[in-house]
Amino acid sequence: MSKHTKLAETIIDLIGGKENISNVFHCMTRLRLNLKDQGIAKLDEVEKTDGVLGINVDRGEIQIIIGPAVDEVYNEVIRMTGLERTEAINENLDEDLNKSGFSPKAIFDNIINTFSATMNPLVPMFVLVGMTNLIAVLIGPSFLNLVSDQSDIYNNFYFTSQAILYFLPFFLAVTAARHFKTNVFVSIVMAAILLYPNLVTLMSTEGVTYTVYGIPATAATYSTSVIPILLIVWAQKYIEKLVKKIVPDVLKVVLEPLLITLIMLPIALCALGPLGTLVGDLLAQAILWLNQVAGPIELMLVGMFVPFMTAFGIGRPVFFICMTMLFANGVEYAYMPIAMVITNFIAMGVSFGYTLKTKIGKNRELGLTCLASVALGGVSEPTWFGLFLPNKKLYVPAMIGGGLAGLILGIFNVGYYQFGPSNILSVLGYVGGNSNNFMIGCIAAGVALIVTAALSFVVYKDEK
Repeated sequence: MSKHTKLAETIIDLIGGKENISNVFHCMTRLRLNLKDQGIAKLDEVEKTDGVLGINVDRGEIQIIIGPAVDEVYNEVIRMTGLERTEAINENLDEDLNKSGFSPKAIFDNIINTFSATMNPLVPMFVLVGMTNLIAVLIGPSFLNLVSDQSDIYNNFYFTSQAILYFLPFFLAVTAARHFKTNVFVSIVMAAILLYPNLVTLMSTEGVTYTVYGIPATAATYSTSVIPILLIVWAQKYIEKLVKKIVPDVLKVVLEPLLITLIMLPIALCALGPLGTLVGDLLAQAILWLNQVAGPIELMLVGMFVPFMTAFGIGRPVFFICMTMLFANGVEYAYMPIAMVITNFIAMGVSFGYTLKTKIGKNRELGLTCLASVALGGVSEPTWFGLFLPNKKLYVPAMIGGGLAGLILGIFNVGYYQFGPSNILSVLGYVGGNSNNFMIGCIAAGVALIVTAALSFVVYKDEK
């Protein structure tokens, strides 16, 4: 029996058996489960199991931190339980609301869960966007100036990244359809309508009013957008339920897609599409306002508290908002420079300082594992849950290192331009604009690493 098989078997047994699991999926480091009865799960014993780095319970979801081996353990859990293989949150929004009520917290939790479920499967695509755009920037006139921005080789990479971003609503239509359990092809049709060039041109032409069944449609830009298509697919779920009740079985294949689409047209073009655009604009303006008013102080505070925001998942709402700003503007200044780069270097600093200071062999092995995970694999959760949270003495070094790095980024207005590797090469996200942006970004990352490591070495002491 392999260690992954044994670990999966132990986890299933301790959480109440396979009958107690309603859904299971995973991210890069965590095995995530929804349980039918959380009360019978022996989470304390799970956390003590060899191979488990920690446990986090987030809005009723059990997150078992395993590290880079989570994929193998997940495969074993799927094999043993026979559950559906999926990496998206497979939750029913109605059931969640019925259980927890229409409270502000329940609504907020469902919104965040929806973002997570629809965005997580697209992470490899976002990395592809970042890497192709990075190559274009590096060889283009704004950096190494090897080719002009009109050359075919430059556009090979640039067009690839921009095409993915432009048609982002298509990809989100697929993941949202899986999450809300709607007809995926109808969801894609709705995305196609939002981006159809002739319709976009007609709606944006001055003096021309486009209507849907006599209802004026508001002109809006839906390329690279996130919120509009998520709202539309969410509404589609309820329209589908209604249509399925009234259409006879013999006519379902013919009438269901037609009726759903006809009903969704005014909802999408006249209501939810423009509403989603407005909400996104307001949130973006709020983030920009805070950054403009507070400036370096805002980045310093983000740098100080980003370890806690990352560990407890409370930074996700800000991350998703700022990610849409990055896609729309090509650069983001208020959060992504910290969240996508400095966080990793703080984790490296904590792991490095801890490893140098501890005199316990087992602790040193853990520290080296955490350091390698984040520096090479781009996985910081082992550090946050294996070293940072259990050792309060490491809080201050991480906050000081992150705060100083954030202050540097804020003073010099360093922007984050594209997704790339999440390991030590994450500084490549600073490539863009001009060479100073990348250079100062690297300096800030170095400060986060060195200061955090040095202070961790000074303050940490092994428990007797």
